This record gives sequence, structure tokens and C-alpha cells, in this order.
Amino acid sequence: MLCDATRGQTDLVKLARRLSRNQRRAIGIRPSPDGSFPAPGQSTFSRFLARVDAGALQERLLRIQSRVRGRPQANGLISVDVKEPPHGPGESILSALTSPGHFLMGCAGVDAKTNEIPVAGELFGTMDLGGRTVAMDALHTNEKTARELVMEHGAHYLMSVKGNQPTLRRNIDTAAPEPTAGFSP
Repeated sequence: MLCDATRGQTDLVKLARRLSRNQRRAIGIRPSPDGSFPAPGQSTFSRFLARVDAGALQERLLRIQSRVRGRPQANGLISVDVKEPPHGPGESILSALTSPGHFLMGCAGVDAKTNEIPVAGELFGTMDLGGRTVAMDALHTNEKTARELVMEHGAHYLMSVKGNQPTLRRNIDTAAPEPTAGFSP
């Protein structure tokens, strides 16, 4: 995203082709036998990105964000959501962003062998959530997540409830019936 390479390695290859000879040399591309500095291909970017320490990268990005933008509002909403790779297989990314301001609070990869619920619990442990409200989609609507947010992190939560949780939905409708209105909600 930072290099306008939203489609991953394919776009990074296009970016590398636009770099000057001096830029390619500066980023550590080795010269070929004829002395030129060829643009790296998709496989080179794949190998490089596989070795990137995601935690260290996130720490660096959070420090840059803090230096450039300051600190996020202490009472803003934190939205937690997962994004799938737009082109082909790969890890999904679970991100926590503030609203307003769209400050990155943290993110974590969601391996294809698991789902985002346990990853969200780990992500919550890396953030200061005291007094904040965390909003999540219906996948996270469960007692364990709610209890963890309140009891362990001092946070509030907003969780979606859909038809696949009929008992919870019925309890909510009983405790807080829909207000009468001149139009259907």
C-alpha cells in the first residue's frame, strides 16, 4: 500500500522497473555481469517479503505514525475487522483502527489454518484499551471475547448480533425492545 502496490508482488515489480539505476543500487540490488542493476522479479519480492519480521515492521510503522500524526484520541472508537487478500491466496490481516482519525492501533496476520477470533484476543493484548470502546462484527459476538475486553482490558464493546444467535437476539429484544417509530428500522 505504501508503494501503491495494492496487488502485492505484481505491482512491486512494476514499481521496481520505474526505479532509476541509482535507486536500484541504493536499495541493494546486485549488478548483473554487464554492470546493469536489473529490476527484481516477482519471485525476488516473494522471498524478500516472506523474511520480513511483521512485528518489527508494525512497531516501526506505529512509531512513524506517532511521530508524524501524534497520538490517537484517548476516547475514540476502535474498529476491528479482517481483510482478505484481494488477489489470490495468502494471510488475511486483522486490523484495529480508531475512529475518528483512522490511527492504526495494531494488526495481525490470520493464518488460513485458524480464524480471527483467537488472533483478535492476542491483538487486544498489544493495545491500551482501557476506557475505549471496541467495535467488532458478528463473528466476535461471544461471551469469551466480551468478558476478555471488559475484565482484562477495561474496555467497552459494540458487537453485532445476527439471526444465527437466536437466543441472544431474543434476550436483547426482551431487554431493549425496538422503539416505536413512524418507519421500519
